[in-house]
Amino acid sequence: MSLDLGVNYIAVVVATIAVMVFGFVFFLPQVFGARWLALIGRPNEQLRPGPEFVVSILAAFLNAWTLAVLARSLGASTISDGLVLGALVGIGFFGAAFAANTVITKRPWSLFAIDAAHGLIGQLIMAAIVAAWR
Repeated sequence: MSLDLGVNYIAVVVATIAVMVFGFVFFLPQVFGARWLALIGRPNEQLRPGPEFVVSILAAFLNAWTLAVLARSLGASTISDGLVLGALVGIGFFGAAFAANTVITKRPWSLFAIDAAHGLIGQLIMAAIVAAWR
């Protein structure tokens, strides 16, 4: 197996910013934030930037970089290719992991739906950017 690590770091940074903006909107209280917080047992809290926000940025960057490596190594070079890659990763990795976690932790499937939707859409956004902007 051969991995092409020659990614476009500008695309990786743009994908990271794009997914962070998406997450900010997705988790606004009036979108899914209030419901998500209630489902994880923190109904009276608000999401605020803090140390965990730094971890989120680093995780998004690592995620975007990994998608860029996969896109290059698989020859993905269009938005369509990126969407296919994003769907595969979003459903095959994120969806599968979230489903197993939901069953094992006995959390509600509505929490799975929010987390899986966030994960899938995030993968679609990042993979489309890093595949098309090689």
